[in-house]
Amino acid sequence: MEEIRDETLALKAASGDMMAFEELVNRHRMTVYRMARTVTGNHHDADDAAQETFLRVYRSLRSYDPQRPFRPWLRRIAYNTSLNNVRARSARSRGMTDTDPPDVPDPNPGQSAVLEARQSAVRVEDAVDSLPGELRATLLLRVVEGMSYKEIAAATGVRIGTVMSRLSRARERVQECLQSAGKRGRRGDKA
Repeated sequence: MEEIRDETLALKAASGDMMAFEELVNRHRMTVYRMARTVTGNHHDADDAAQETFLRVYRSLRSYDPQRPFRPWLRRIAYNTSLNNVRARSARSRGMTDTDPPDVPDPNPGQSAVLEARQSAVRVEDAVDSLPGELRATLLLRVVEGMSYKEIAAATGVRIGTVMSRLSRARERVQECLQSAGKRGRRGDKA
């Protein structure tokens, strides 16, 4: 039996066929969640963004052009919804600072390599988290999701050149942040 194309399901869903919409959700919920998780950086916000994405998709189905592929259209809505959630969270938390040190276990003899690797991972994660939303999302879509420049461009609604520029800037900023953290760490060792 031949599988019904997403574009056909979207047309049926736009006409009120809830089974067609449910099939679209089932097919794409993990893709949408992964996109949201990549952009938001945590499960709770990703879950909220994924749910909101499907609400927006449902409300926008009448404006969907079935001559265009469904998946990039869906990814773009997921990306924009997730980015809006990050911006809203950032606006709510301005002025708050995280004063808790990262959760790193006490080192035991023989575990120094494991501890060092964990600390390094925390520094990279902090550097990526410090990036502005668009740079962070672009970098994570490329590195974590393995999306091509073309797929990122379609999902984010920018040109491929912009994707390449954002990736370059994101990598530079992460590198600068890691170098700066390394210098602070060495100075702290001398104290």
